[in-house]
Amino acid sequence: MVVVLRRKPSRLYHVVRINSKTGKWEQGSWFTGRLYSMRCDVSFDGNWLVYLALGGQGKSWNGISLLPRLTTVAEGSNVGTWNGGGYWSSAKVLKLNCWEISKGQVPFRTEPLIPEFGGEDLSVLYPRLERDGWRRAGDHWGLDHEEIGAGKYTANRIGDDGWELRPSRRHPTLHCWYAGYLKHGYTFRFRLREDPDALDDEVDWATYDSEGQLVVARAGVVTVYALIAKNRFTKRFEYNLESLVPKPARRQAT
Repeated sequence: MVVVLRRKPSRLYHVVRINSKTGKWEQGSWFTGRLYSMRCDVSFDGNWLVYLALGGQGKSWNGISLLPRLTTVAEGSNVGTWNGGGYWSSAKVLKLNCWEISKGQVPFRTEPLIPEFGGEDLSVLYPRLERDGWRRAGDHWGLDHEEIGAGKYTANRIGDDGWELRPSRRHPTLHCWYAGYLKHGYTFRFRLREDPDALDDEVDWATYDSEGQLVVARAGVVTVYALIAKNRFTKRFEYNLESLVPKPARRQAT
């Protein structure tokens, strides 16, 4: 199951769930505010979402919902946008990033996540990558170089060896590295080592699914590629989310 938190315009999100094996997809909740996607995660069965949200009135909260909805089955408060979110370390254990459930119940165990990378996005993202089979490509994490006069904090990360994911010897190695804190916050780049031109800097995210298919999100389009030969893919499904808009609210009879 691929879950897309589509953001367009900047404060409008749409939840879409895609079954990358069958090609079926579902549209879910629309949300005005901000969802911190790198601190979100999907349960092993593809049915649950944990997320950190910031609403239009400046209130933040953590939610656990049944996909493709954001309606909380369980929730807990958050102090601003520090910490929050979480990830499933196993099918039965959800790690919570410095918050507790204060309302509702869930059919799995929750445990505290001890943040190792400052409590924000990377504290959830990096252990989630390890869980999914990504491995460090080297010991160098790089250094930040701040852009002076950029208006808001912007820093390029130079020298991160990054992460690698390769489901089998037939698959090209997917390389991911941290490019820095750029226009939309924590930013990562993706390349296929054996085919460097296949992915570019416009890619928002890329990964292999449990079927060994390559899933790529780029500029509002999600594409699923199937492996047909060593290091060779063919396009299987494509979903253009650019034209999706909320349904108009029904007018109440008087």
